Amino acid sequence: MSSRQEIRFQGVGVSDGVVIGRVLRVHTGTQYVYRARIEEAEIDRELARFQAAVRLARRQLERIKARAENELGKEHAYIFDAHLLMLEDEKLILDVANLIKKERCNAEWALKVVSDRLLSVYAEIKDEYLRERGSDIEDVVQRLLVGLSGERPTHQDVSDGAVIVAPDLLPSAVAELDLNHARAIATDSGGWTSHMAILARGLGIPAVVGLRTLYRVARTGDPIIVDSGQNQIILNPSSETVRHYQTSSTELIVEVGESSVEVGPLKTLDGVELTLRANVELPSEFDAVRHFGARGVGLYRSEFLLIRAGGMISEDEQFAAYTELAQLAAVDGAIIRLFDLGAERPADSTAEAERNPALGLRAIRYGLTHEEVIRTQVRAILRASASGKLDIVLPMIADVTDVQRARQIIREEHASLEAAGIDVGPVLVGAMIEIPSAVITAEKIASAVDFFELGTNDLVQYTLAVDRGNEQVADWFRTLHPAVLFGIHHSLQAAAKAGIPAIACGEMASTPAYAVLLVGLGAVDFSMTPAAMPRIRHVLSQIDSADAREVALRSLSCGTANEVETLVRETFSQRWLHLFKPADLPA
Repeated sequence: MSSRQEIRFQGVGVSDGVVIGRVLRVHTGTQYVYRARIEEAEIDRELARFQAAVRLARRQLERIKARAENELGKEHAYIFDAHLLMLEDEKLILDVANLIKKERCNAEWALKVVSDRLLSVYAEIKDEYLRERGSDIEDVVQRLLVGLSGERPTHQDVSDGAVIVAPDLLPSAVAELDLNHARAIATDSGGWTSHMAILARGLGIPAVVGLRTLYRVARTGDPIIVDSGQNQIILNPSSETVRHYQTSSTELIVEVGESSVEVGPLKTLDGVELTLRANVELPSEFDAVRHFGARGVGLYRSEFLLIRAGGMISEDEQFAAYTELAQLAAVDGAIIRLFDLGAERPADSTAEAERNPALGLRAIRYGLTHEEVIRTQVRAILRASASGKLDIVLPMIADVTDVQRARQIIREEHASLEAAGIDVGPVLVGAMIEIPSAVITAEKIASAVDFFELGTNDLVQYTLAVDRGNEQVADWFRTLHPAVLFGIHHSLQAAAKAGIPAIACGEMASTPAYAVLLVGLGAVDFSMTPAAMPRIRHVLSQIDSADAREVALRSLSCGTANEVETLVRETFSQRWLHLFKPADLPA
């Protein structure tokens, strides 16, 4: 098909499908920014220029959102609510304006300085989903910079059979492209939970991200094969490779379209009832939650409120957000994770940087050290609980002492509100199980809380002492390590023995093969990104929990992650060939 040599790139398939097409390189449109000094008399004009760019960006985003609602549905258009909220963020706008006045600099430079500070905060967040929201900031900033330049956003026509190749695609860039003829998307960066990936799944366009160097190597017009199921891109495929895909590609595609989205009870083949809840950060995500049939919110990442505002917010502001959440979650309710703050904590921005923030004053430790922070948040949640079912989960619990101290604060604030004649509802208190000490003392912690939430991402990281964001040790980050599986199994057993629910969260809950293993380990309650629910529901409804348990118990007897991965790959391929493609299973 091409005289150039075939090259294969490994990435992460985020939207299913196999496509044979031709490359269309799309530049991200990044604006380079330089500092220019302005005179005192020019400050007002510079401020007006910045405000005009904000108004223009708002109008553009409102049009993009309307188009997304029309073409994708409201369950995906909510993504642009976050962008609009940033443009309405008084602190963000004020910080840029103050920098223009203080430094006598051009608006572009002031915007870059302020946004770089905010992006550095996102880069330190341990929660993968929240960390990837940094792309939304970049999106809004790039739109503002284009507006300041006086240019109009570029709209690129897409020809039939085009595979869009880019360093990255910001969400609004995806929505603005004419995708009627686009076949697939391939980007050098990105992840499963990025908004670009969510949009690709909503559009039904195959996408592979995290390809690192594809954009630099590919040329517009090059033949290309996108195989999301195999997590790979084949540039300049040989004639033999093309023939292989032309004859077998239909067998490689597993469709789980909107017609298969169900909202009723979920049971395994042998009748074990399972619950799927949603992880959210914005109330506007509830259209997606309802569309995918989530049983309420299993994890509300409350720290997003602070990150969005750029600092600590008042009790009344929190109360308003939690009340809206309670009303939207309705009878199934929502679980609010207390501020999981660490290196990104906005309440203490002047503090000296910690040498190792991942092991430092973060999450519940920060709240207990700065009691005014946790007390304010608890009061807001308790007040909002009068409007609907809200529960609290405590992050990064190390032992029962953490729970006891937090529950004492909750009791005191509950009594204080009641004494003041303020209505409060019943609020359950749970613990995040995500560090080894919590696993080891799980039985004792279970006796002190009303439920568990298993933070599987952090449990892997802390159990194996591996930073998942560090490429140099990526090979040591093994989700199916026997120690990790033991920790999950032990925690689930402790919860069952105490008679309390245990909700599995994180990447394991959102990944079909891992979810089956979790069922085998005893999990019946899951919380995940809403868009992952159709695939998880489809798979879990087609397996027998007894079979899953037999595989899980065999996994616990393995000595290495390699042994577990081999066991899972071979057993799942034999028993559930109709449910899993090779790329769905451990390599």
